[in-house]
Amino acid sequence: MTTAFILIALALIMIYAGPTLLFICVGYADYMLKRRRHLAALRHAVKRRSDEF
Repeated sequence: MTTAFILIALALIMIYAGPTLLFICVGYADYMLKRRRHLAALRHAVKRRSDEF
């Protein structure tokens, strides 16, 4: 009985919070990709700069 209640509660949470959780996940993925791109650009600039010396 308790397991069924927990599963029903989780299902209701997922139904109501689904779009919000999706926006959070997509936003976090976008943030991580931008951060990775920025770090790659910095790494490339440092590598290019070290080649000059």
